[in-house]
Amino acid sequence: MKDFVRCKACNYIMEKDKLKDVCPACGVPKTAFEDYKYTISKKRYFIMMELDLHPIMLHFPQAVSVFIPFFIILSVILDASMGIKLLHGAEVMAYLLPLTVAAAFVSGLFDAKNRFKKLSTPALKTKIILGAVLFAVSLTIPALVFFMEMKEAAMYISALSVVCIALQIVLARIGIKLMFAYLPG
Repeated sequence: MKDFVRCKACNYIMEKDKLKDVCPACGVPKTAFEDYKYTISKKRYFIMMELDLHPIMLHFPQAVSVFIPFFIILSVILDASMGIKLLHGAEVMAYLLPLTVAAAFVSGLFDAKNRFKKLSTPALKTKIILGAVLFAVSLTIPALVFFMEMKEAAMYISALSVVCIALQIVLARIGIKLMFAYLPG
């Protein structure tokens, strides 16, 4: 495994050979760094820290959730020709949203199992429940698109997208606290 250092001021962890004159996170001099050793196996380090599957996957539903109401709002403001195109774009994203949420959910389960070797901790239970609620809400959006005209469903879809964004914020706040937590071994 590589050699790491940790900033004593802000706890930023980085590869030792990439440290320059100051901490990239907080700007203190490199003298504020100390050697740091991960207490996990090389395989778990690679899966959790190198691949970053879950942090990458969770950005897709965030982006889609934001762009659905954004496109709907723009469709009302812009001319009819562009408005129709934007509504079609929002419709496509509505169908993509549950797929992106499912991918983020599965990658989160994989990451949590790898970090903590179980999924039954209080924080993980909360994330699993909120993730399931997010998935259910995300499934409602394409159902509305399928059963209603997009113009009729636009307000409901926008509101549900905002609910998705709120759930993702809560999930992210919990996840940030867990980002550097893991069981050794």
